[in-house]
Amino acid sequence: MPELPEVETVVRDLETRVKSRIIRGFWTNTPKLIKDPDLNTFKNVIKNAKISSIKRVGKNILFYLDKSNKKYIMLVHQKMTGHFLLGNWDIKKQNNQWTIKNTIRGAMDDPYNRFIRVIFYLGNKKMLALSDLRKFAKIVLGEKEKIENLPELKNLGPDALSKDFNANYLYPILQRKNIPIKQMFFDQKIISGIGNIYADEILFKTKINPKKPCKNITKNETKEIIKESKKILKKAIKHRGSSTSDFRDTHGNKGNYSDFHFAYNRERKPCKKCATLIARIKIGQRSAYFCPKCQRESNR
Repeated sequence: MPELPEVETVVRDLETRVKSRIIRGFWTNTPKLIKDPDLNTFKNVIKNAKISSIKRVGKNILFYLDKSNKKYIMLVHQKMTGHFLLGNWDIKKQNNQWTIKNTIRGAMDDPYNRFIRVIFYLGNKKMLALSDLRKFAKIVLGEKEKIENLPELKNLGPDALSKDFNANYLYPILQRKNIPIKQMFFDQKIISGIGNIYADEILFKTKINPKKPCKNITKNETKEIIKESKKILKKAIKHRGSSTSDFRDTHGNKGNYSDFHFAYNRERKPCKKCATLIARIKIGQRSAYFCPKCQRESNR
């Protein structure tokens, strides 16, 4: 699933490439991605709406839209395999089957860019598409106040890059929890934006074993978690995210922060610090990658 750096990369691309454009039309072969309102209402509202801005909230992308003196927000969560692309496609339907052909050669030919489920036709003769292999993405449209008050936005914890994400906030929360520290990162009500990839990288850099109970994390370790979180996330944004599998940017390109991973997805590869083989265990039904020496359990 795209995490904060990947979503931020997409939002910055979209701000540059589609801000102020008019949505002239809409197409989908996967209407179930539109969770609210119904498809016909969605099409009617979206048509001729102006994209005034695009923002990231946690792992959500918010398109702020203006139409007929009303303000709307279209919320998109890319989920496991979704990513936005800006390009051109030929779309035909024969024998009840859709054929979608990319017309721009290059990065768009990447196999992970071929699962086009949704297209927004823009006023500059470009198309903004959502490619989603597993069809788990979510799109919700509504008036601005309604969307801003959705539970999935209102209940988010501080953004991992915000000033509110600090040791004075996090340490008391950790002291009340007996779950493994790695599992804590999955709770977006505590910290928004971090997931499996960056949790492993943060814990490696802080030399904390992923199994260490939250309540045993010291105040100094909490400060290190905060510091490394922000440092790693900013570096990942600079390198346009991690493309360990599906993620691509709006040009269809991979992010290259995967080249800088110390732990995630490096099972049985030598640790870049001490050459011990990276191990993988399950925590909270997710894989956790770590160095048994640099992050030894005695730290617990």
